[in-house]
This record gives sequence, C-alpha cells and structure tokens, in this order.
Amino acid sequence: MSEHKDMCGLWSGTYRNDRDGTCVSFSAMFTEANGQLCGTTLEPATFGPLLGCDFEYEATVRGDRCGQHILLTKRFVPSTGILQPEVFFVGAVDASFTRFTGRWAVSEQVQQSGTFTLTRVATRTRFSLAAMLAAGA
Repeated sequence: MSEHKDMCGLWSGTYRNDRDGTCVSFSAMFTEANGQLCGTTLEPATFGPLLGCDFEYEATVRGDRCGQHILLTKRFVPSTGILQPEVFFVGAVDASFTRFTGRWAVSEQVQQSGTFTLTRVATRTRFSLAAMLAAGA
C-alpha cells in the first residue's frame, strides 16, 4: 500500500472499556480536508436499547488532525435510540498513516473510558467522502 498522509478511507479496529475489559470491534470511514475530519462509525449493538439484537449502531464523527495527533468527537445517530453524551477520541496515527491508536472517554462520565486501535483497510472512499465533506454532510 502506498503511503497516505491523511486519514481518508476505511478503517477497522477495536475499542476496549477500562471498567470491565470488554472489547468491541468497529469500523470507521473518514474523510479529511485541511486537517478537519468527518465520517461515520459502525459497531455491533453491545449495549443500549438494541442489546442482543443483530443490529449495528451508527455514529457520526468530527474532529481535527494536527500532524499525527487527532481529536475526534463521536455522536450516535438519533435512529439508534442512544441518548449517550458525546464520546471523545484522542490519539495519534503512525508515520505511515496506517494505524491510529489512543484513548476514548464519554463526556460527563469519567468511569466510561478505554483504549482504541484502528488499522487502515482502504483508501478508495477518499473522493466520495471528500465530496460529502464539501457538501456539508
């Protein structure tokens, strides 16, 4: 894979809850323009109103990248029924922009925090996502 110096594309990984050690797989699709990030995440329903159902929760993410350092804010879309406060992700991407690691925390709930790791899967989504960002999606 050629080197990319932005976060555009499809990523896959896990997040871990410090409180109980639970690991959850999730995917993220990012687009980036001038250091501003936006995108979506998908994860299985391991909590909330659809716990135990064969369903994925979707969330929107927005944030900023300065060099290799990244700050993201995640909000579940209303159709999930999750009324949880924002989730903040703070971390860094490696020099080849293929691995993004760091910590997450739920605002207003210090006991809800943990670690995450994402690995780049693909970059082909770059242009369609850039168009969405330009359109204000």
